[in-house]
Amino acid sequence: MEKLDITVLFVEDEEVLRAIYERILNKFVQTLYVAENGKEGLEKYKECQPDLIVTDIQMPVMDGLEMIEEIRKVDQNVRIVILSAYGETEYFMDAIKIGVNSFLLKPVETKKLIALVEELAKGVLLERELIEQELKRMLAEENLRKLNEELEKRIDDRTKEIQKEIKEKIQAENELKELNLNLENRVKDELKKRQKQQQLLIQKSKLESMGELAAGIAHEINQPLGGISMGLDNILFKMSLGEISDDYLTSKFEDLFQDIDRIRQIIDHVRVFSRDQQSGLLEVFQLNKVVQSAVSMVSNQYSNHNINLQLNLGTDDMFVEANKYKIEQVLLNMLSNAKFAVDEKEKGKPGKGFQKKISIHTFVSESFALFEVEDNGSGIYKKDLDNIFDPFFTTKDVENGTGLGLSISYGIIKEMKGLVSVESEVNKYTRIKVSLPSKRKIKN
Repeated sequence: MEKLDITVLFVEDEEVLRAIYERILNKFVQTLYVAENGKEGLEKYKECQPDLIVTDIQMPVMDGLEMIEEIRKVDQNVRIVILSAYGETEYFMDAIKIGVNSFLLKPVETKKLIALVEELAKGVLLERELIEQELKRMLAEENLRKLNEELEKRIDDRTKEIQKEIKEKIQAENELKELNLNLENRVKDELKKRQKQQQLLIQKSKLESMGELAAGIAHEINQPLGGISMGLDNILFKMSLGEISDDYLTSKFEDLFQDIDRIRQIIDHVRVFSRDQQSGLLEVFQLNKVVQSAVSMVSNQYSNHNINLQLNLGTDDMFVEANKYKIEQVLLNMLSNAKFAVDEKEKGKPGKGFQKKISIHTFVSESFALFEVEDNGSGIYKKDLDNIFDPFFTTKDVENGTGLGLSISYGIIKEMKGLVSVESEVNKYTRIKVSLPSKRKIKN
């Protein structure tokens, strides 16, 4: 897709969200500037004069509404979109008063953000076209003025030529009037269409953001709740018959805890995605220890699923400065995706001797400490590789994924000044590599 020829200023104080949406917007717009708060956003606006501003409301130093007020004092034309959490709807009336063009509720779906940017970009590009037409009109008027001056100078000695020139002048004026009339009519019609479309888009975006988010979470939670309810009913029924056993209870309780864990994971995903990720404690630690800790939590489960989980650790002097709990969360998410991939591939090869394998490898490269997770599962199609870190993007069904895991992981690694890369081939392998700046361990 060809990038939109507009300049966008994105203002967001949360580093994780800023990194995620900076990556998304860079795919679709020609020029993108990023600011961490309203004061920095105001300075960026004065320096760069963007066509479109996308900003959060609640930010330190200067909030989004204060920044917009300052901008509107000098510029009534720049398009402005605010990003607001669900509980901040009281700010909408103030935002409308100071000239905000549109709203989006956080967390923002990629498709909705891009659709709104594309719609506003059309208006920007239309204004540019109108300005070009106006310049042409002014040039025609300037040419006409010069022609009149020349005619006045030559009127004394070239009466016949003057008559011819006058006719040309009248003809040019008529053409210019017709051009102005057509241009004014086009501008009026287009402005009416844009205003109507803008109002519909604002209303549609607000309703979809609230409705789809609520419905999606409800659907995810209802399924495990149904499993819990049925499991408890079965236990009560067995108790009434006096046929209950310890093995039966153990099996049922394991199923119930799995459903409870599913609900917890859904809530944690939404909570982690929306909370302030900057509050995490940073410390220097051995990368291998975090990897071993994460593996210890899932090794038994993977063994029960006949997954060959291989651990290839590098030297123990690989230290990084980060939040080890968040790094562990990233690794567990990558392992969960790898497990899903090998299980999916096994479904297509029943009884054919397919050995499910997941390997973890840690090593050092230049100034980075790295860990890789590789599986021999179903793989990822090339057309999906550029989108796997986008919020709410998933190739899984609703029972197996919310589309937030990899997006959260990407934001965490960016927050830790790290890098993420993915390689994959369908039905062969997927390899995700995470690079973190290495840190020397200070001896006491």
